[in-house]
Amino acid sequence: MSPHDPPPPLLLRGGTVLTLDSAATVFRGTDVLLQDGRIAWVGPVPEVPAGTRILDVTGGFVLPGLIQGHLHLGQTFFRGLAEERRLLAWLRERIWPLEAAHDDESAYWCSLLGAAECLLGGTTTIQDIGIGPGAKGLLDAIAVSGLRAFAGQCLMDSGDELPAAMRAATDAALAATEALGDRFDRGPEGRLRYVLNPRFILSCSDPLWEGIRDLAGRRGWPIHTHALEQRDETEAVRQLKGGRDEIEYFAEQGVLAADLRLAHGVWLTAAHLTRVRHERFSVVHCPSSNLKLGSGIADLVAIRLSGVPVGLGCDGAACSNQLDNFQELRLAALLQKVQHGPAAFSGLDALRLATSEGAHALGLQHETGTLETGKRADVVVLAPGRPELWGAPEADPHDLVAFGASRAAVRHVVVDGHLLVEEGRLTRLDLEEILRESGRCLAALLRRAGLRL
Repeated sequence: MSPHDPPPPLLLRGGTVLTLDSAATVFRGTDVLLQDGRIAWVGPVPEVPAGTRILDVTGGFVLPGLIQGHLHLGQTFFRGLAEERRLLAWLRERIWPLEAAHDDESAYWCSLLGAAECLLGGTTTIQDIGIGPGAKGLLDAIAVSGLRAFAGQCLMDSGDELPAAMRAATDAALAATEALGDRFDRGPEGRLRYVLNPRFILSCSDPLWEGIRDLAGRRGWPIHTHALEQRDETEAVRQLKGGRDEIEYFAEQGVLAADLRLAHGVWLTAAHLTRVRHERFSVVHCPSSNLKLGSGIADLVAIRLSGVPVGLGCDGAACSNQLDNFQELRLAALLQKVQHGPAAFSGLDALRLATSEGAHALGLQHETGTLETGKRADVVVLAPGRPELWGAPEADPHDLVAFGASRAAVRHVVVDGHLLVEEGRLTRLDLEEILRESGRCLAALLRRAGLRL
């Protein structure tokens, strides 16, 4: 079957279905019918359409495909190459020189490697902040992967120790990103959407932010950036911007009036949350990265109580070392329990970050994030017979999955009705080829970077 052929109907039979709908409805031992790229039925199917493929998932869990709202697929090659550094040193000493050495070929295989890891771990939707050099290769890889995605070029035109290859002229950067948006937005089959990705305030000039704001308004594209990740980052922003922090600066630039998706937000205050309450504003939490880089622990309880939707992401392999969103949602819940007490954040709360609420954070709540009739057929099935997911009948299955699941339990993954992982194996992507080409391209990238590792 061609990747562009419509998928045949698929019936997932007999699983425990966690819908993640507003009532957190759970159906035990029931069916999910996927047809024409959408969820056609949840419950016993009265009449199976002709040509339907049936997968017996009895004893397994069926839930919405996981959503990662902040990723750097272009950093997948750099796993383990930037250890034991805080954010700004991590960027300047390792990540920026490595990213600057990307070309379209290395970016393609690097991003496809990360996409494969995401799919094998049950992720079906991502928001990627992109790279500078090699951005087209990254976008090509996402398009080929079959993932649902927001993605775009990472934009930078200034900043201390920023490599010349990443320091674009402002007007050229804006023109290049719009051209990429023209090429990739709404393809293939509408799964890939363009997003504007200014990296952060310290690497983007005032004219670049103004251009991004105007471009977002003219094209209707959202803005995805890093902010309030580490205290020393915010202090550097204050020094650069006349005492203003990130939220104050975004308000002055008119960026808060856009659809703004903020990665990290570790140091959001009550005043910040009051300021953004009525804006199209969301936060994507990256707990592993925040711990690994010593950034801090975001107060998800306070952010959610303010009405700001919160998503979840693994950030990148260069800082969290893995792209398993089940591990992220578990960690997110445990950290809130440490901060606020054991009843503060349930397994259901944690799962929502990676499903229904994660979809809201990306403006996709009407398309994905729950298993409801009419929504896109993005589904993950966890294998039966996993001892870590076994529990008494009285146990809440949301807790069993949130605190017990990992990518090791992922059996099937469906995106837009296409079965992209079957029995734990990729169906479209050739993992051996990806690993082989990744090794070749990484060796060439490291020679171009010239770093002493």
